[in-house]
Amino acid sequence: MAKISFYILLCFYSVFSSAVEDLKIIKSAVAEGYIDGLHSKYLRYIAKQLALDISIDVMPFARRVKAIKNGSLDIIVGVQRTNTREDEFVYIKPYYESLSYRLFSLTKNRNKVNKYEDLRGKLIGINRHAKYFSPFDSDDSIEKVATSSLKQNIDLLLYGRTDVFIHYEESTLPKLNDLNLTEQIGKTGYQPQHIIKHYIAISNKSPLMNMKNQLQQLVKKGIKNGDFLEIRKNHYAILENR
Repeated sequence: MAKISFYILLCFYSVFSSAVEDLKIIKSAVAEGYIDGLHSKYLRYIAKQLALDISIDVMPFARRVKAIKNGSLDIIVGVQRTNTREDEFVYIKPYYESLSYRLFSLTKNRNKVNKYEDLRGKLIGINRHAKYFSPFDSDDSIEKVATSSLKQNIDLLLYGRTDVFIHYEESTLPKLNDLNLTEQIGKTGYQPQHIIKHYIAISNKSPLMNMKNQLQQLVKKGIKNGDFLEIRKNHYAILENR
């Protein structure tokens, strides 16, 4: 029995060692202009946990999808799960983060926005180039003020330059807490009902397929320890302090 157990362990080690040996460096990519962005930091975290090197290129999302499909990339992050991608990606479950866009106002004004239509006639702070939810993104009847950061959105609200701003709840609440503004700023009565779930995905042609279970455990551990949330928080803290 001992000899059989040893043989099974030896076989497992051989398979795992072969997978690592085949994958000398993880190949991935992020959006152009974001080589040092949040997704790059998630990818480097994953590579570090796997004790592997990583190469990160830049390319548009459509090219990344194609590269994952043909196996020229091993892994990507920030993917939303859809049925049409089930054959192109192998999703690593569970999703590593869920994000919700929320509307914030001065606490004393929170009840002035109790339904979507209440946004009309108000100045809404948004992050430049961001996409939020339908029909808000294409609604020209709502006046929007483009900003460059969460901190700018908060400042404009405090100074009365905007009435409301929209941003990820997961980034905004910690920031308000850090600035001791949780009594002055809060979520409005009306909120869009949606959640964005982000997955890690790997190519079914990548040697990472042999490490799928390890990746799943990595994600679970990262969620439990708050690693992904901490990476996001630190990333945006650096941006805000520039």
